[in-house]
Amino acid sequence: MDDAGRLFWINGPDHHCYLSEQRQWRSGLSFEDTLEWKQCSPTGMVSQRFSSLQAACEAFEHNQVTWSLDLYLRHMGDEMALQRSLDDYKPTAIKDEDSRGGRCRQQPWAGQHAAAPQCELATHAGSEMPHLKRRRRSSAPSPASH
Repeated sequence: MDDAGRLFWINGPDHHCYLSEQRQWRSGLSFEDTLEWKQCSPTGMVSQRFSSLQAACEAFEHNQVTWSLDLYLRHMGDEMALQRSLDDYKPTAIKDEDSRGGRCRQQPWAGQHAAAPQCELATHAGSEMPHLKRRRRSSAPSPASH
């Protein structure tokens, strides 16, 4: 997690790893709850590959990461966010624990109003990355306006 509260994963094998930015949609959760209840998903922003975990951490600490957008990962993250942002969402491991007769656990956000997932590309305003879903409206009058 960086100083601004953004969350990043280190992915892949230790000798060929990369960083991926994660989005969070519920405020007020502890770091542990965010991880355990899977309340984050990839934004699609990924780094270059690194030869070790240490190299990845050092590059991040020294602001030497080159970020790019992975559209497949972005789509996967969007789908995860839609499922995981439901008020009654429980990760499989917690559902399995409940079904085995373990203590029935309540979502830590129960009773709170959760913000809906937001488009993370809007936070990159001014960068070279265009919004992929943006369309321009034609200035021509529509057939219904005649």
